[in-house]
Amino acid sequence: MILVPNRLLQLNGNRVFVVLLVIFFSSCSKRILPVPESAPEKGQVKKQPVSKELPAITVRSMALILPFNLDKVNPANASATEISKSALAIDFYQGLKLALDSLSLEGTNFKLQVFDSRENELQIVNLARAQSVLNNDLIIGPIFPESIKTFSEFADLKEKLEVSPLAAADPRQFANPNLVTITNTIDQHAGKIADYINRNYKPDKVNLILINTLSNDDKKYADPFKNYLNQFSKNRFVINEKTNAIGLENYLSADKVNLVIIVSTDRDFILPSIDRLYKLSQGGIQIEVFGHPNWAKAQFLNSEKMQGLNTRITSSYFIDYKAGNVKQFVSRYRDEYGLEPKEFAFKGFDTGFYFGKLLAQYGSQYARYMSNSKYKGLHNRFQFVKVANSGYLNSELMILKYQGFELKVEE
Repeated sequence: MILVPNRLLQLNGNRVFVVLLVIFFSSCSKRILPVPESAPEKGQVKKQPVSKELPAITVRSMALILPFNLDKVNPANASATEISKSALAIDFYQGLKLALDSLSLEGTNFKLQVFDSRENELQIVNLARAQSVLNNDLIIGPIFPESIKTFSEFADLKEKLEVSPLAAADPRQFANPNLVTITNTIDQHAGKIADYINRNYKPDKVNLILINTLSNDDKKYADPFKNYLNQFSKNRFVINEKTNAIGLENYLSADKVNLVIIVSTDRDFILPSIDRLYKLSQGGIQIEVFGHPNWAKAQFLNSEKMQGLNTRITSSYFIDYKAGNVKQFVSRYRDEYGLEPKEFAFKGFDTGFYFGKLLAQYGSQYARYMSNSKYKGLHNRFQFVKVANSGYLNSELMILKYQGFELKVEE
């Protein structure tokens, strides 16, 4: 059983939006069952029924802080465009609720309190100080870096955890030892590729080229990549760094495997670079490309060229719609909400299921078991490591490779 009130708002007869604003939840009372009466024997005084108390129901509580932006939307006459601004929060909540529904069938009851962050600093401060938030076993949200920072500064969490379910921000900036960061940071992505190259290639058999435009965004990936590769390989790899792809053919090797790491996310830079590399590969030069994690969402990349270049991309999430558990979730989501689940619905489910399971198994001591609890979910795997002053980081990160002209997880 999940204790959570909701208001349904239906638009155009084909989409239902669950909009929540929780102020008060009644507690579960003890259940009393009367003993069946039996007819008294002659001469006896009829005894009053004796009540037996069942054990109190264990209820685990969560606070969910998301930007529903209800202060900007009038449910009575809201348009689809206005409601779409709350879509991320609605999708995440609906996925999380399905997870708790699943766990409740196993005998654990959850109290879920949902709060609208409004992405307003004063609102975040008020929520960080509110006992209705802090009295929960676990707090999920806020989701954006500035809000996480504000909440962390004002909330006295004690031994409870605050989950950052979506932001890829470096948790070191928040200085919150109770923070759980689910989405991998760009630093982790760079380290994953460096580790992959170090484990799978011999330094004397490859020609490694790093294309780095030296923009601030590119340096956030390129700098840790270089540091990690030098650290892992003990400086055995030679990194040839270029700021563009002009004259790239002069830097490629004809008798080695050319590993080309492109850290840019600029479409106008990526496309001509890929075209040039693909053309060179067709001439017999061995080329393997490693791209920025944002490439996983890029619609402009040509899958034939990407596969021809043996392209690999790190990713914090991947949804295999052919997998049985994913099909089951999609079916349940459709039945419950009449919608197709989007990215944040999957993320909400995995977040709710993982932490709900921890709460069900270990109660208020769940934080002690974080580092030992592995999870393979619908969109990602969770394995958390404790980092001093930064809380818990998810160390699981996938490498995707083009196979059959689509991205697939490389095991």
